[in-house]
Amino acid sequence: MPRAPDELDRKLMYLLGQDGGLSAQVLAEQLGITPPTVRSRLRALEEAGLLRVAGLLDGARFPELTTALIGLNVRAYGKLGEGLERLEAIPSVTWAAVVTGRYDVVVEVVVEGGMEALYRLTCHEIPQVGQVEHSETFVVIRSRGRWIRPPRGLEPWAGLAEEDGGATEPEK
Repeated sequence: MPRAPDELDRKLMYLLGQDGGLSAQVLAEQLGITPPTVRSRLRALEEAGLLRVAGLLDGARFPELTTALIGLNVRAYGKLGEGLERLEAIPSVTWAAVVTGRYDVVVEVVVEGGMEALYRLTCHEIPQVGQVEHSETFVVIRSRGRWIRPPRGLEPWAGLAEEDGGATEPEK
């Protein structure tokens, strides 16, 4: 079993949460450790599945993208965790969570194509992963401080190779 993150790991993760582009040198200076120690810690945190450094988008600056939160009451998912895996496999889903309260599951989605794309997702794609008894969609019309993951499967992000971490250029 991997070790729990210690105070230094937490400080490192906090700094990266503020600016994921900080170099090992800058992180080392801020933490009072060496760059090789930073790189070693980062590698260990990533291998343990505790940290993932990623580029995020300011959704407000991409008017072609629509972000929505969808609350779902579901039946026949069996285990809700399995339902989450199926939901997360939908390219427009950026995250899904089992929650307490009014809904069983809350899903964040990012679509390109406005209300028509959101309609297809909510009426055709999401119901295929289990029996949705009820859903409610909340379209985000403005937010602050909310950064989103680039949506998988949507242009111009489609075509990036999954197996090599997306290092290739999309086909033109």
